[in-house]
Amino acid sequence: MTKVAADYGVTGTALKKTCDRHHIPTPERGYWAKLEYGKRVTKEALPPLTEPNLATVRISGSSEQHLSPSVREAKERARDRLHKHAAAKPLLVPASEPTRTIAEPPCLAATRRAISKARPDDQGFAAVRSKGVLSLKIAPASIERGIRVLSQLFALAETQGHLPKATEDGLVLIVENESIAFGLEEQPEKTLHQPTPAELKQRDERMRWGYRTDPWPKYDQVPSGRLAIVIHANPYSGLRRTYSDGKTQALESMLPDILAGFVGHAAYISERRRESDERERLHREAEVRRQREEAFNSREKRRMEFVDAVHEQLTQRDKLTAVLTHLEKTTSEDAARVSAMTTWVRQRLKQIDALISPHFLDISAHSSKVDFAEPDREKEDDGGSGYYGYFPPISLQLWLIDDEQELATTCSPLEWASAGALVDEDQAGDA
Repeated sequence: MTKVAADYGVTGTALKKTCDRHHIPTPERGYWAKLEYGKRVTKEALPPLTEPNLATVRISGSSEQHLSPSVREAKERARDRLHKHAAAKPLLVPASEPTRTIAEPPCLAATRRAISKARPDDQGFAAVRSKGVLSLKIAPASIERGIRVLSQLFALAETQGHLPKATEDGLVLIVENESIAFGLEEQPEKTLHQPTPAELKQRDERMRWGYRTDPWPKYDQVPSGRLAIVIHANPYSGLRRTYSDGKTQALESMLPDILAGFVGHAAYISERRRESDERERLHREAEVRRQREEAFNSREKRRMEFVDAVHEQLTQRDKLTAVLTHLEKTTSEDAARVSAMTTWVRQRLKQIDALISPHFLDISAHSSKVDFAEPDREKEDDGGSGYYGYFPPISLQLWLIDDEQELATTCSPLEWASAGALVDEDQAGDA
């Protein structure tokens, strides 16, 4: 029972009560010891189900067993350390010795002033929540004990290096460099509401109009004297967040366990932050990879467009070369007739050879911002690849080179042919 109960985060007694409620037989006392030593034991059979609503068993245990090992280990180490310290140097004031006092830390001065001035509500609870003040909801009669419990808590926390800190939202405890917000509350006691004559009269009036519900709450809540420390962090984490007076155990004797709970919450916050940072890091790396791949694909596309432009010129050159070969095979009588065509084909071939010459291709590639060398990885990751910059259209250009000034200027085919004395620009213009 104990081992199975641990898997569900409950005590063996709680699991036994659940089994009894659902008519599930459990091993008798000493069953496993007898079985181990070969003694005769009785194994009771599961009885037939008599009530359909008992078919589903719900066990509302703690989900703390699902916490990561690092959080559980941090909490267990803190619990052992705090219990050893409390045993060696008692700082706690038992509830049975209310005359003993412990020095009240200065950080509680603002909390004491605020709660002393607070007016109780209709149920008898005074509440405060403001800058530098610990969140409290407590009856005036329990204020002194509440301040004493907090003083003991802070005194024990100080031995572990955990210090209170005033913030805009209240007073928090700094545990392992994490801010843990918490408060002190008094548990309400429910009592059956006794309607007043005015409420009874109101009910009678409502009944004349067809209302059948009572105009008063079923229960009244009054101060019980039972205090609880409530941690305002990590909801749904599986960590315990409320520590309250029990039937046999007072809050004062639970302070080592409570502070160990604070350590568990701090470890949980740190772990969530590390996980968040890791997710963010992976996201950034994935985004860098995506941008790098997108930039690479863009470079590859422009490179192929440039190569296609070169290939187009090569295709034209092959066509013109074939035509020139044909023209050069003509007889001397026909050569005069096609001499102008032959001259033009040769000029076009010279122009294409210039366009696809290594020198002009290099200048045209730089002019079109086509880089066939991969950029430096660090420069690319820093956004220096120019991926989001403006890219001019891909084109092969003819260039006029000024070697003295180391300057290349793009020019039209006519300007290039004129510069090379291939044609007379004035005559070409007149034509």
